[in-house]
Amino acid sequence: LLSGECKCEDTWSGCIMGDTGYYLPSKFSKCDIEEYHEFLNNGGGACLFNKPTKLLDPPECGNGFVEDGEECDCGTIAECASEGGECCSTCTLTAGSQCSNGLCCRKCRFEPKGVLCREAVNDCDIAENCTGNSSQCSPNIHKMDGYSCDNKQGICFGGRCKTRDRQCKYIWGEKVTAADRYCYEKLNIEGTEKGNCGRDKDSWIQCNKQDVLCGYLLCSNISSVPRLGELDGEITSSILQFGKIYNCSGGHVKLDEETDLGYVENGTPCGPNMVCLEHRCLPAEAFNFSTCPGTTDSQICSGHGVCSNEIKCVCDRFWGGDDCSSRIKDDMFFDKDAINKGVVSTNIIIGAIAGTILVLALVLGITGWGYKQIPQGDYVKKPGEADSFYSDMPPGVSTNSASSSKKRSNGLSHSWSERIPDTKHISDICENGRPRSNSWQGNIGGNRKKVRGKRFRPRSNSTETLSPAKSPSSSTGSIASSRKYPYPMPPLPDEEKKANRQSARV
Repeated sequence: LLSGECKCEDTWSGCIMGDTGYYLPSKFSKCDIEEYHEFLNNGGGACLFNKPTKLLDPPECGNGFVEDGEECDCGTIAECASEGGECCSTCTLTAGSQCSNGLCCRKCRFEPKGVLCREAVNDCDIAENCTGNSSQCSPNIHKMDGYSCDNKQGICFGGRCKTRDRQCKYIWGEKVTAADRYCYEKLNIEGTEKGNCGRDKDSWIQCNKQDVLCGYLLCSNISSVPRLGELDGEITSSILQFGKIYNCSGGHVKLDEETDLGYVENGTPCGPNMVCLEHRCLPAEAFNFSTCPGTTDSQICSGHGVCSNEIKCVCDRFWGGDDCSSRIKDDMFFDKDAINKGVVSTNIIIGAIAGTILVLALVLGITGWGYKQIPQGDYVKKPGEADSFYSDMPPGVSTNSASSSKKRSNGLSHSWSERIPDTKHISDICENGRPRSNSWQGNIGGNRKKVRGKRFRPRSNSTETLSPAKSPSSSTGSIASSRKYPYPMPPLPDEEKKANRQSARV
């Protein structure tokens, strides 16, 4: 497109508006679509955004237009399935629905008043908001002709910001700029094909000196082919003046027999408070703002709004009335951005709470898993089983203290008072001659009396029943202070633990 070439990608079916005729082409070329979007973004085709209110054809349910006798019309079955079908059924609104489609319809309800439904596309456009009682966005309007734009370099005309520089870029490409003022003063007063203020039948019209900036459009660094339209004739060349080369390029670019883009557009500024109209440079007073209510010599719409192309004031926020002179309450407008920020803040808070709960659950889960890995058969007493804690104690060990028994039953203490048999040696050899896997070794010291002939041995891993030895009635005290070996016993292997617990239950 920038090189001036616009080709159709579909060589078989062709493109709409192509220079070669095909049978019913169904698509536009990419450069045509790009030009159309640029045209709309520059403010052109404002009326295309306004939905028609009346059709020439008779009413028909399913054509997408709400007509007499219809509450809604979301289109064909396929169109309704993609949007509006839950709100509209056979051109009748479903229960509780206010609308089915439109820029101001959300989840079958009207958007509140003040919700932005169409943004301004340039300095000369006006943003439209929802009214609160319709599903359709307000009609597309723009500023009245004569407003300044582009940092006061241009003037609004027909909803577009007009400058010679913008026009050069639009026709010849983004790298092109408007030519120097000297080019206009030198060429447009000649009245030739390469400099004039229009044509009268077969002759070129000379420009008056004050109108030279409103005649033939002259640019710098243009390409050989325009971005749109057809070049008619030759491109103007550069000129030399006082040792300086001025690039004064232009061309007659035809869209049709009557439309020539090679001239400066109406509404383009041609001096301080001066505007081009029909190749003439006229005072800006030609644009009469006095028709808008609340307009004086110093302000428009009471200074709280803009005048639209419909000769009506569009008021700023917090202001209302025909002339925008009445202060209104804030709650009459719906700030969608503020609501969205509130929703985002709420989501952040909810997310933080959920994240905290997840972390706590993860920590508790890991802690519980680690607790389950601790062997419980030899160290932890099951609630309600007072002797299970001592299932691996050697025979002859008994308890005397009720308080210590209470501590054990509660599982709150590992100290107790008990009687143990005094013996100096514990055999480390089983009956079958094999060494014990978990025997007690060492001497029981202290100030206890030795019991002659009395020996005890640890509980066997076999299923035989051992008779506990009698304990002397005079030996009491804490085993924690009297024993010189670790107690309780070191843990047995898993299979031995299981056998010991089973024998304890028996």
